[in-house]
Amino acid sequence: MREGERAVKPLLAPLVGDASPVTVIGLCKNAGKTTALCRLIRELEGETLAMTSVGRDGERTDVVTGTEKPEIWVPAGTLFATARGLLPLCDATVEVDRVTGVMTPLGPVAVFRALSDGYIQLAGPSAVAQLAPLAGTFRELGADRVLIDGAAGRKSLAGAEPGGCAILCVGASMDGGAAVIAAETAHTCALFAAPEPEEPGLRAALAAEQERFALFTLEGERLPLEREESGQPLWGALPREKCVLWVAGGVTSPMLRTLARRGAPTVVAAPDATHFLADRSSTAAFFRGGGSLQAARRLTIAAVCANPWSAYGKHLDREELLSALRAAVEVPVVDVREV
Repeated sequence: MREGERAVKPLLAPLVGDASPVTVIGLCKNAGKTTALCRLIRELEGETLAMTSVGRDGERTDVVTGTEKPEIWVPAGTLFATARGLLPLCDATVEVDRVTGVMTPLGPVAVFRALSDGYIQLAGPSAVAQLAPLAGTFRELGADRVLIDGAAGRKSLAGAEPGGCAILCVGASMDGGAAVIAAETAHTCALFAAPEPEEPGLRAALAAEQERFALFTLEGERLPLEREESGQPLWGALPREKCVLWVAGGVTSPMLRTLARRGAPTVVAAPDATHFLADRSSTAAFFRGGGSLQAARRLTIAAVCANPWSAYGKHLDREELLSALRAAVEVPVVDVREV
């Protein structure tokens, strides 16, 4: 804790429990992700933390929007992965612990250890596939927990590694008022709540599946799947009876609208909820047609962080936003600016 700074009320630490990595994701830019990350750093005092960012974070002014951003302060002993080009902008004394081989426009990414308290800037791997190996490196170097500052709109980051959880940040920087923000938040939380298959045979079949698309019975028996030359399923040839369509890539709005028009009770299964990319209206139409979603691996949103302040000047009433979110979702809703 910085000299003269008082302890904060535990808000996020009790909600994330022992989960690692904890990935902070946002529904829009300037939703308060870095504010939530900084809050976690303060609340998890005493743990050896490791962190990185999929974008660039910790700078005083956003290099894209020109808006003010929170700086990232870490205690001595913290591990962090960032591009070498940002080192002159960090005022903590650091040593290099590992070179990752990941390249960014700001230079190669390395893992550093803070030898003193101070401010750091983060710019780490941008690909989901690079995060799991990095989390393993952090643990090898003695980290108790890994924190990932995600990028706006990239839910896929929350699926970087099993055993973790996500913190979803929403706020006034998103277009629309409190009701719209609450509806979009509820949609995201509902997608993350997609259940795993109950049938052991289907669970095993999905866990072992390597194809981009596959078709199964509800018990996990493989069915023939007719395809177009592009490899996409021939949608009109799908069975009319209830079946499970495996999609290894993104489950998009056009895909769910196409299935909704067929009116067949298709179950769409994906590796995890980060693959569900469809918007609210397309998902609702798919559900009305009898469709449902399943995930081979369920992910957890531990908390929703509400930010009534907008970097663009259009602020919302704090109590109105918190009340709208709490009425819309079952996930705990907190204001990380609360002292």
